[in-house]
Amino acid sequence: MRRTNLFRMVAATAAAALIATAGATALANPAAAARPTEAGAAAPSAFAPAATNLAQGRPTQESGHADVYDSSKVVDGNAGSYWESVNNAFPQWVQVDLGSSQSVNQVVLKLPTSGWGTRTQTLSVRGSTNGSSFTDLVGSQTYTFNPASGSTATINFSSASTRYVRITITANSGWPAGQLSELEVYGSGGTTPDTTAPSVPGNLSYTQSGTTISLNWVASTDNAGGSGIAGYDVYRNGAFLQSVGTVTTFNDTQPATATVSYFVRARDAAGNLSGNSNTVTRTGSGDTTAPSVPGTLSQSTSGSTITLTWGASTDSGGSGLAGYNVYRGGSLIATLGTVLTYQDTQPATATVSYYVRARDGAGNLSGNTFSRQPRR
Repeated sequence: MRRTNLFRMVAATAAAALIATAGATALANPAAAARPTEAGAAAPSAFAPAATNLAQGRPTQESGHADVYDSSKVVDGNAGSYWESVNNAFPQWVQVDLGSSQSVNQVVLKLPTSGWGTRTQTLSVRGSTNGSSFTDLVGSQTYTFNPASGSTATINFSSASTRYVRITITANSGWPAGQLSELEVYGSGGTTPDTTAPSVPGNLSYTQSGTTISLNWVASTDNAGGSGIAGYDVYRNGAFLQSVGTVTTFNDTQPATATVSYFVRARDAAGNLSGNSNTVTRTGSGDTTAPSVPGTLSQSTSGSTITLTWGASTDSGGSGLAGYNVYRGGSLIATLGTVLTYQDTQPATATVSYYVRARDGAGNLSGNTFSRQPRR
């Protein structure tokens, strides 16, 4: 078994003496302790952590994971479940989003105890305010996780304001991957994580032109002191369609015959989603009438370039003329807008024939208009 492999237990025991002492203090605390504390060492003068684990239940990200051991396990409050990174590919990392910048000065890392042997992991604690640029809160050190003392490493450091806390692991004496069952973050104060959803987008409406449906809505607002509006999620027929930024318009393309409904939800930087906007429904036209056949098709040749021209079609079905399809030798070679010319390139020795069909906004196709003679 992964957690009881004899080799891993021996290797972990052999490496147990490698305990970091510079820049951070790693302590093993009993698993039953309600709140990790240091024992036998004086805390730094700036160290006065709050009693609340700022990471629990917050969104997580990872460099990757093996099997079912994804990063959500490190914030689920269950020390028996765990994240395991991709194997044999150090370095690996896991991080938590605290929702907004927090003043933090302690992380507590845990591994399961039942069936697990002692091991060491070499890791650093990194922080970021934007999720892309990270700096070290604690440089790379080696920490021991011993089931006999709760398989816990407590790391204290000077208070820093950060929103994202990342653990980057470069070695594990017990298994060739990063492993953590809990990533707890504590601090001396700061703002409360943003858990308040933005306001509902207002007055969703639409306009249409052919097959294009343009949605418009009134911007949402986020709560005072919140993480700010990050964008909007658009839904079509009740299913998620696309995320957009802080715009208030979105274009979708649907056949003129289709009946489709839309609503929009606002999204803040902490990942909170608003309620649904009002729903708008575009009722399909029911257009089943094809456009008229394009006018006479003619061609001219210059070297290897063949220029086709034809007369415009008209549409009476209601969805409007959308363009033309060009065929060579019976196969579609181009889908055009409402232009009346097209150029093709063929060897001067080739014999080719063409025809053109008109297309409306509902996707109906006209009959064919043929070139009077093939190009030789």
